[in-house]
Amino acid sequence: MASQSAPLPSRFRFASRDSATGTDDLAALLQSRLLVIAMVIGVTFVVFFLLLTTRIGAVDAVTATSMARGRIIIALAVPPSLGCAWWLRQRTPRSMTALRRVEIALIAVFCFCIVLSIAADFPSLVLALDIAPVDLGLSQSVWMGLMIVAYGMMVPNRWQRTVQVIAMILVATALVDLWCLWQYPISASSTVAYLSAQWSALFGFTTFAVFGAYRLEVASNIARDALKLGQYVLVEKLGAGGMGEVHRAEHRLLRRPCAVKLIRPEHAGDPEALRRFEREVQATAALTHPNTVAIYDYGISDDGTFYYVMEYLPGATLEEVVTRDGPMTPSRAVHVLRQVAGALQEAHEAGLTHRDIKPGNVMLTARGGRRDVAKLLDFGLVTAQATGASGGEGQSDVTLAGMVVGTPAYMSPEQCAGDAQPGPSSDLYSLGALGFFLLTGRSPFEGRAALQMMIAHLHEPPPSAAALQPAVPPALDRVLQRCLAKQAADRFASAAELEEALVSALA
Repeated sequence: MASQSAPLPSRFRFASRDSATGTDDLAALLQSRLLVIAMVIGVTFVVFFLLLTTRIGAVDAVTATSMARGRIIIALAVPPSLGCAWWLRQRTPRSMTALRRVEIALIAVFCFCIVLSIAADFPSLVLALDIAPVDLGLSQSVWMGLMIVAYGMMVPNRWQRTVQVIAMILVATALVDLWCLWQYPISASSTVAYLSAQWSALFGFTTFAVFGAYRLEVASNIARDALKLGQYVLVEKLGAGGMGEVHRAEHRLLRRPCAVKLIRPEHAGDPEALRRFEREVQATAALTHPNTVAIYDYGISDDGTFYYVMEYLPGATLEEVVTRDGPMTPSRAVHVLRQVAGALQEAHEAGLTHRDIKPGNVMLTARGGRRDVAKLLDFGLVTAQATGASGGEGQSDVTLAGMVVGTPAYMSPEQCAGDAQPGPSSDLYSLGALGFFLLTGRSPFEGRAALQMMIAHLHEPPPSAAALQPAVPPALDRVLQRCLAKQAADRFASAAELEEALVSALA
């Protein structure tokens, strides 16, 4: 299942309510945002250090002293900022705990440096406070205001935590203001004008920052709630088929990864499509073979969306594996075919016929430390025989007589002829075609139109895999040829017999 676009952007992830995967996404987002903040602080400090250096000789003694102190403070702040940016580089993912500590440390260091800078710069402002207290008050709010807005809009948080951190920034600013005004005799009118200008700007910055953090959190909750199905939260879209879409998801309480298949909205009002969807769930849930995908749950959401939940299989379909890596070796192909044959044997004993065996319906994954574990998927075209355990006595099939179902490149002659209830031997034919694909990289009658392929399945002798790939043992080629026999009676009697033949072919 190839990963496609994720419906829930990572900027809408918040640790306090997210699943484990959401927390991982949040950590990556927080790391990238802190990296930007650290780099901006570091580069800005470097620029101001250079400005102070070029201007220090062109001012009076008091201002020169203040600027010299500012240079020292900035010089002390640059290494931690750039060092923090290096630590936050994206090639090395960091834990959420470490990132939250760095977040607070970065804010604390910045605030400490700005507080020292305000205190060091204040003596040079004393004489000008009676002349332009409003302008100076606004100028003294810029650095803290920049930090407040950056924190509220860039660092992903719940809005309550944003308020708490910004409150600490404002307390630090208030303390340095009290110290500066206590140290120097400033008129009451100038003090009021200076503080009014400074704090009106700071409260404005705070309002925008908190409101932005709140709106981001609300957007996160809305986006996340829109992607909930019962106890499951959709994470990303994995693929789509004729009937529905498959999403990677997680159980909200168990934190267990899973895959959720949804019926397409255009089929939601189609009784036949819903019956087929429900039949797929019931048929697959009745099977317990380790090479059949496991079904966990089934349900209907509040908005009428039908879904079922199955095990999540990280890996690739056989079609993707062969397209990427080329034809398989005979031993690997037999290993895969035996697993699928085992899954089919259980299904056939339960009275079920899959009817759509093809490379895209078999996943190759790793389970329990074992590689190349095959998982048979998509029982959407399954039929239950009249006496099958799942079908029930006398139950009619959903597919209408004469309706052609399946994938033309891998359909049995019976399916191509329009047989509404092909038997287990039909699956064995398709499995033989699948084996041909694994060994040669192509289906038996590839390169033709769908109708021409179906005619070839009905009338043309199957090609030899050994003729296309000399490495294929003759005995294995004969096994595939028998699977691809035109008459069902000429094929293997069961999937178990086929599995035994595959073992013998490599003996």
